Amino acid sequence: MSATLARPTSNKSLTLALSVLKLRRRIVVSTYIFLRHGHSAANAAGTLTGQLPGVGLSSQGKKDALGLVERIGKNRINQIHISPIERCHLTIDPWLRSPYSRSLESFAIIDGFSEIDFGSWSGKKLSTLRRSPLWKDVQQNPSRFTFPDGESFRRAQNRAVSAFSDIRAIKGKKVHLIVSHSDTIKLVVSHALGQKLDDFQKIEISPASFTIFHGDSKTISLLTLNNSGSLKEILG
Repeated sequence: MSATLARPTSNKSLTLALSVLKLRRRIVVSTYIFLRHGHSAANAAGTLTGQLPGVGLSSQGKKDALGLVERIGKNRINQIHISPIERCHLTIDPWLRSPYSRSLESFAIIDGFSEIDFGSWSGKKLSTLRRSPLWKDVQQNPSRFTFPDGESFRRAQNRAVSAFSDIRAIKGKKVHLIVSHSDTIKLVVSHALGQKLDDFQKIEISPASFTIFHGDSKTISLLTLNNSGSLKEILG
């Protein structure tokens, strides 16, 4: 019976392996948790709200917000970046008031993560808007659509992606919670995945769902999309 002797590791190979190990240890990867606000009164009424003030959470949305206390739980959150719109603040408020928020280092209101300005469509019934000849462009050609007296999808995507880039440039291994809106999150996800803007409507973002990225200022990877679980289940 013959035996095969293992080749001795060369000094050069060992040095290379140690260098790779040290490089991996130096890589700092942050976690970016996008949270859509809870079910809103406008969702319940079937209206397009946009940036209209004074629109709170529905009864289901209030349950969503209370449920987030345990769904976020004691998972470390270093920084919160939030849309200025009221329903986002109402969604995260119960967790902020809980003992779980002790890890929080900063809280910033970011205009870039606001809802799209739907202009003269704001406050109108979706059932009515869907009968408009323009609705087809909203769904199929958003890259060329601007809401009457409002904002274009492209402008909304540019400001949201710019705001996300600013967060990704923050140094250190951090866990960021970004509280925003369905279309705004979809636009960021679509850009991160390298999709054409006209394809962003294929993404679904439900109320109080998590969409999570890992990465840094140069690279990004999608961990989960439209997830209704807890951060403990998702992040381990």
